Amino acid sequence: MKYPIVFLCFAFGLSSLVQADDWPNFQGPTRNGISKEIGLKLSGWDRSPPSVLWKKELNEGFGGAAISRNEVFLVDRDLGERDHVLCLSLEDGSEKWRFTFDYAGKLSFHGSRGTPLVEDDAVYYVSGFGQVFRINRETHREDWMVSIQDDYGSPPPKWGWAQSPVAVGNVIIVPAMSEKVGLIGLDKESGRELWRTDGFGDSHSTPTVLSLHGVEQVVFVSTLRDGDDGTGTTISVLPETGEVLWNTDVYFNKIPIPFATKVTEELVFLTGGYDCGSCMLKVRNDGGDWNVEKVFDMIQGTQIHPPFLIGDHIFFLANENSNHKGEARKKGGLMCMDFDGNIAWHTGDDPFMGRGNMILVDGHLLIQDGEVGYLRSVKPSPEGYEEVALYDVFGKKAEVDEQIAKQEGRAVIKMPDFKYWSPMALSNGRIIMRGQDHLKCLDLR
Repeated sequence: MKYPIVFLCFAFGLSSLVQADDWPNFQGPTRNGISKEIGLKLSGWDRSPPSVLWKKELNEGFGGAAISRNEVFLVDRDLGERDHVLCLSLEDGSEKWRFTFDYAGKLSFHGSRGTPLVEDDAVYYVSGFGQVFRINRETHREDWMVSIQDDYGSPPPKWGWAQSPVAVGNVIIVPAMSEKVGLIGLDKESGRELWRTDGFGDSHSTPTVLSLHGVEQVVFVSTLRDGDDGTGTTISVLPETGEVLWNTDVYFNKIPIPFATKVTEELVFLTGGYDCGSCMLKVRNDGGDWNVEKVFDMIQGTQIHPPFLIGDHIFFLANENSNHKGEARKKGGLMCMDFDGNIAWHTGDDPFMGRGNMILVDGHLLIQDGEVGYLRSVKPSPEGYEEVALYDVFGKKAEVDEQIAKQEGRAVIKMPDFKYWSPMALSNGRIIMRGQDHLKCLDLR
């Protein structure tokens, strides 16, 4: 059975001119990493590379950017001391304002996590230590703050709260992840709790909003707090009330990070790293009676960033800790598979691309190489890997290219991993990329 090409539906009826859109939250306006901008320069970078419009020095961290009304928002953290929510100009990177929150403490893997959620009047973010903020865009001050640790008795997960807030209507949805409380729904205006679910364990995955069988629902992937007994939970709730529609324990990942991906009205793909693989779920709704079953398992998975549904295939970086070195790299790279789990192709270690982020725009996958920070433009096809452009955004080629190293009489860095893991953001032809301790804005117009 054939399914419609996802990226074509966004281009329908648009002119050949660049179409601008905000990127107001994690994974963009559609929450699935898909941009509807067209007319960008996505090939020919060897002759005419993208211009670097500006760059900004940051502290070490992984927090991604959101873009709204030509303003860039992200979280920076002074090591062990405080968070800064930064508002920058998309045009030149200048700082327009900042909100600072003092909170002492260190987490494994230093710095910020998550991506802010930006709306017309407010910015919402979840700190690594579990404080949920609403910051007023006009006054640049805190409207409210909820402390998950203090209010729900939740100890920090392994790497702290790495989730991004999710908004549906007047509800902000975040994971509490205490022994007795799982997800919570907070009132946008006041921060008052609207609902809560029972506890179900830990996660570093962000809740995601899916429409299955015409019902909008929030799906969340988690595991028991001890993480290694093989018990996982995937739960679905109504965003307005927190009512549980369905839950299942058929998929276990000891450290869930990618969110659930909708494949069809009844198929949902779950994936992750740490040798826990992936799983396809079939979700049925029989007059309000929801049932879930496992369709298949596979050993391959993507450790950090979610897959992409393009046409009747799924694309993801099948890279994780265990295949980052030696011959094991040949089992990874960008992977293309059908909805039955049959692998059409994968790139192995040529190119490998680490645990980088991807964006789908105008029929191209833009892939930030998680190892060296290259930006690759790829035409996704079940027929094979087709890279149409590459740009060395962070200047790492000289350090990892054997020919350059030989010419300069020095050793090359083999199988590097500079940890370019932050999610990208795209708005009005400008793409924001983070290299842990600095931010760059490239012009793709």
